[in-house]
Amino acid sequence: MVNIFEVFLPQLLRYPNPTDPLNGEAAALMMRDSRGYEAKVKEYVTKYASKEQADEAGHETDDSDEMSSVGSYNDDDEDDEPAGTMEV
Repeated sequence: MVNIFEVFLPQLLRYPNPTDPLNGEAAALMMRDSRGYEAKVKEYVTKYASKEQADEAGHETDDSDEMSSVGSYNDDDEDDEPAGTMEV
């Protein structure tokens, strides 16, 4: 997991691949208008990734959005039925 944060994500952010995008609109803008793309990235960073936004997001607590943890699953339920059948 450390490899993802230390190697993969920084390289992905430094060298985006617009030919295989997750966000098609951003990729198209990057290929068509690089200055417009850079302006949009700066706008989004200011709007969504600023310290102020992070501080505000940290203060918001909504129990309905809480993620479940893997630890909530029990391994001691050996008599559980399988989710489906596999054809051979």
